[in-house]
Amino acid sequence: MTDRPATAIFTIQPIAIDHALPLRQEVLWPNHPIAASQVKGDDAALHFGGFLANSLICTASLFAFEHSLRLRKFATRPQYQGNGYGGQMLMHLIEYAKAEEARLFWLDARENALRFYQRHGFHPVGAPFRKRTKTYLRMELSL
Repeated sequence: MTDRPATAIFTIQPIAIDHALPLRQEVLWPNHPIAASQVKGDDAALHFGGFLANSLICTASLFAFEHSLRLRKFATRPQYQGNGYGGQMLMHLIEYAKAEEARLFWLDARENALRFYQRHGFHPVGAPFRKRTKTYLRMELSL
């Protein structure tokens, strides 16, 4: 029998915005300054980090409204995409939204991520729109 290396455990925990910004910029807007990854309300939002072997590989931010939570700036390092970490983060956030008794969980999804959100129960709302150079569509999940 051969020894196998221990599998790293993926953990999710709240993080400060200062920890989220570099990963946001690297993944979402790599050719823009880090300020391009900041959004109004970041100081009041709740930011989550997904860690693999103590390394931040995924981040997402939740913005609270009266009866809903909005997901913004969801980013997973490219080399970890497609391995289920983003799905684990999204499920964690949905469970958080339910615990907070939100009625609606919503986001603006990049066009290339629509199927990911649809697999997790989100439905498109409205017409596609543009932000900077990317096409988006609002996605919603009733809780």
